[in-house]
Amino acid sequence: MLSRLFCPWLWCVTAMLAAFGCEQGGGGGAVWATELVTGATLTQAQYQRLTVAHRPARAFTEMRPPASPNYASAESWAALWPRTDEADVAPPNSVYPEAQGAAGIDVFFVHPTCYAKPDSWNGPIDDPDVRHSVSGIMMYLASVYNAGARVYAPRYRQFGLYAVLEKQTISGLLAIDLAYSDVRRAFDHYINHYNQGRPFILAGHSQGSIHGSRLLQEKIMGTPLQSRLVAAYLIGMTIPSSLPGIQPSTSPTDLGKVINWNSFTTEGSTTFLTEDVPIWVGDAYRKAKGVASVQVNPRSWRLNGGKVAALDNPGTLPASASSTLPACVPGVTSADASGKVLIVDKPAIPGFAGDGPSMPLLNADLGDFHNYDYQLFYESIRKNVLDRARAFLTKQRGSPHGH
Repeated sequence: MLSRLFCPWLWCVTAMLAAFGCEQGGGGGAVWATELVTGATLTQAQYQRLTVAHRPARAFTEMRPPASPNYASAESWAALWPRTDEADVAPPNSVYPEAQGAAGIDVFFVHPTCYAKPDSWNGPIDDPDVRHSVSGIMMYLASVYNAGARVYAPRYRQFGLYAVLEKQTISGLLAIDLAYSDVRRAFDHYINHYNQGRPFILAGHSQGSIHGSRLLQEKIMGTPLQSRLVAAYLIGMTIPSSLPGIQPSTSPTDLGKVINWNSFTTEGSTTFLTEDVPIWVGDAYRKAKGVASVQVNPRSWRLNGGKVAALDNPGTLPASASSTLPACVPGVTSADASGKVLIVDKPAIPGFAGDGPSMPLLNADLGDFHNYDYQLFYESIRKNVLDRARAFLTKQRGSPHGH
């Protein structure tokens, strides 16, 4: 898995496996649950395999964390407009070319997990394997925004794979909080130094959406920044549909709303994403179990939108070992968000590999297409970002307070 160009399953497996909390960690002000709630629904044998391969040898508090990123340095950003980087690319047949120079809005994108080594509970931003994987994530995920927005994506000390599986100590919870503290600092630096008062999208995937959801609640909702929020694409996570102060998206061009979906075939087990994952609600982490999640259809852009046929999907982006993006392929999968998750078709084209029989979570071989939430609907997302950006800027120009 690590030998792949951007180790797809690792992007999100960490993200989804996180847990809740205990005492205050690196995020500051966190209210932790009194019960240790990290872990996932796995057999003892599955836990043992993952523990041997990925659990750090010592507790979080007994290990020195990786060096803290300096967000005043360009090296701490995976995507930083106007610097040329991997988020600037586009599929050769996309109808919507890269246009960051002319874009009237930004996107602050939080990448998913790509660290699984047992060396640390959090991944160093200068780890060569991490940097290589993050480059792939910028190409295949963050680039989807560059037709309508300027892309800013921080490097951060992401929590490692085992953080979300930890059952013995609060180490996993502390790792999650440390990762969020970096994202929060990066966002503050982005707002204070790069944004210049522009409208913006908040975006992420998997672990990135865990942090993005907390950031939305702590730093945006109920503040002046909320009036500049074009949309929050917090994909591949359980995002509560009843967050006070913000609503789920219900149409292709509504503004200031939350968008999410979780891609499964009818054979996939949804337990991990709908029950086990940690989510931030209000002032604490809690399990997703019992929480109704936002599910927007990425073709119709309707909340709990019914099935849209594969023939109406304009472009899926398959993974490739090439250093450039491949062409999008139309008609690969349908989309049905009428239930608790998004039901998709198993792609009949190469580029959507699973992780084999030994990986029990977030594995396309088992019908869980979490790792491909963005790629399955790449061209549709690309168009929607542009549509929402245009709608926001049109509304802004028509406002007596517009610029």
